[in-house]
Amino acid sequence: MSQKILSVAFVWNQHQPFYLDMEREEFIMPWVRLHAAKDYEHMISILGKYPKVKATFSLSPSLLEQIQVYLQKGALDYYLQVMKKADSLTTAEKCFLLLHYFDIQWDRVISRFPFYRQLLEKQGRVTEPAVVQEALSRYTVQDYLDLQVWFNLAWLDPELRERDPFLRGLIKKGYNFSEEEKDELMRRQFEVLAKIIPGHRRLQDEGQIEIITTAYYHPILPLLIDSHVALRPSPGLDLPQRFRFAEDARAQVRMAARQYVHLFEQRPRGFWPPEQAVSPEMIPLIADEGFRWTISDEQILCKSMHVEIYRDGYGHVLNPDVLYRPYLVSSYGVELPIVFRDHHLSDRIGFVYQEMSGEQAAEDLIHRLHKIWENLGHNPDNFLVTLALDGENAWEWYPEDKTEFLHCLYRRISDDPYLKTVTVSEFLHSNPPQRSITHLATGSWVDHSLTRWIGTGNKNMLWNYLLTAREAVQKEEERGGEEDRERLEKAMLNIYKAEGSDYAWWVDSMPYYLTAPFEALFRKHLIMVYRELGQSVPEYLYAPVIQPGPGEKKWQEDPLAGPVCIVPGWKQEK
Repeated sequence: MSQKILSVAFVWNQHQPFYLDMEREEFIMPWVRLHAAKDYEHMISILGKYPKVKATFSLSPSLLEQIQVYLQKGALDYYLQVMKKADSLTTAEKCFLLLHYFDIQWDRVISRFPFYRQLLEKQGRVTEPAVVQEALSRYTVQDYLDLQVWFNLAWLDPELRERDPFLRGLIKKGYNFSEEEKDELMRRQFEVLAKIIPGHRRLQDEGQIEIITTAYYHPILPLLIDSHVALRPSPGLDLPQRFRFAEDARAQVRMAARQYVHLFEQRPRGFWPPEQAVSPEMIPLIADEGFRWTISDEQILCKSMHVEIYRDGYGHVLNPDVLYRPYLVSSYGVELPIVFRDHHLSDRIGFVYQEMSGEQAAEDLIHRLHKIWENLGHNPDNFLVTLALDGENAWEWYPEDKTEFLHCLYRRISDDPYLKTVTVSEFLHSNPPQRSITHLATGSWVDHSLTRWIGTGNKNMLWNYLLTAREAVQKEEERGGEEDRERLEKAMLNIYKAEGSDYAWWVDSMPYYLTAPFEALFRKHLIMVYRELGQSVPEYLYAPVIQPGPGEKKWQEDPLAGPVCIVPGWKQEK
C-alpha cells in the first residue's frame, strides 16, 4: 500500500449576523460578544498548543466589525445593560434576567455548575415571559447578582476559567458574589475580545493558520448577481421580482478585501462564499478582486460533474479520487481553484460528535481519515480532505465544549505518520488542480439549492422590499450630483446590510418568536435607506412581514426592544 501522506484542511467558519441597530447604537442580540468570549479566541488558543497542526479560519467582516465596535465605541447589547448593580434592577430588568440569563445549553453547560443549576431550578426551567414573572418572589437581590455572574462566567473560554486563578475562584465560591467580582469578570471578558484579531494575525504571520474572508455583510452572492439563478437547482420555484445588482455583490467582496488588508496587513487569498453558495457568474467577480481560491460543498461538486459520491454503510467514501482533490473551475473566461468539503465528515463534527466523549469523537474522526487514506490505495496523486463548518455553534452541545475534542484531535494528528494538516493555500501552491469544472452548479451547502433564502411568500416579500429600496437609491444616483455622494453612500450601506443572508434564512424557516427580531432589523435597515435619501418611508416597512403560526404567541412589543430566548434543545441547522 502507498505510504503517501494524506493532507487534511480544517476550515473553521466564524460568522455572526450584523446585529447592530445603528439608529440606537445597540446590538439587538449578544451573540458576537458571547461567542467571542467563549469560542473565537479559544479556537486559536487550542491550536497554538499544537504547532504541527495547521488550519484555515474564515472570519466574516460583519463579525470583525462588531467585535471592533464592542471594543472601540462602547455600543451595548441589552444583556450588558442589565449588568447594573443588582439592588437597582427594575422589575422588568429582573424578568429579563430570569428569562435570558439561562441562554446557554441547560443540560451540557448549566448542569455542570451546581449553583448555576440551583438558580435555574428556582426559576422553574421555563422560557415563557408570563410564567417567569411568577419566579420573581423566589429571588433575592443576591440571587440576581449571582445570576449576572454565572451567565457571563459560563460564556467564557472554559480553559481560561480553569487556568485563571480569579475565574477559578469564582467557580469554587459559587454564590454570594460581590459587585466588584462582577466588574472584574466583565473586564476579563473584554480582555478576551481584545485578543481575537491580534491572535489570529499572529498565527497567520507564523504560518500556522490561513485567514480567509467572505462577502462583507454575508449576502448570498448568486442571488445578488441575479436572483433568478435560484431556478437552476429548483425549476418552477416561485420567485419574487428579479433582483440583479452585480455591482452590489462586487462591492461586498471589495469591502471585505479592504477590511482584511487593514486588519491583517496582507491581501487575502481564499474566499468563503456565504453559506458556500456559488454560481458561475460569481467566479469572475471574486477572481477580479484578487482571490486565488474558493470553496463549496461536495453536493455542488456532484451537480457540477454529474457524478455521485458513493459511501458504504459506515459513511466511508468509496470513490475518494473524485472528492478529495482541488478542481479548476472555468467561468466566463476566468479560471479559479476550488475545493469541496466532505459534507458527511463536516456534519459529524457539527452534529454527531456531541453525543460522544471528546476522546471517542477524535478517535472516530482519525479512523475515518485513515479509511480515506486506505481507500486511495496506490493512487500517485496528492489528495486533500477538506472539513469545513461553523466554528462556534456546535461546541456548547459537546460534553466538554470544544476542549477535549480539539485537544485529542490535534494531539493525535500531530503524531500521525499518515496525516498532515495544511492550509488550503499551502496545498494548492504545491498541488495545483489537475481536473477542471466547466459548468459550475448553482447552489449552496443547504440541499445544494438556494431555497433557504428565496422562494416562499415571506422570503419573496423581503426580496421585493429590498428591490424597491435599491431602485430608489439607483434613481437618486442617476439624478444626484457630487454633493449627494455622502447621503447616497449612507443609504447604500444600509442596503448592503439588508442584503445579508441571515434575514431571509430565518424567515419561513424557523419559529416565529426567534425570527421576529431578524425580520424587524431587516425592515429597520430599509427604513434607514429612505431616511438617508430624504424620502418618505413606505408604510409597509412599519408592519411585520411574518405572523405567528399555529400555537405560537405574537410579540406584544417591538422585537428590537430586547432579544429572544434560546429554546433549550433547539439548535441551528446547517
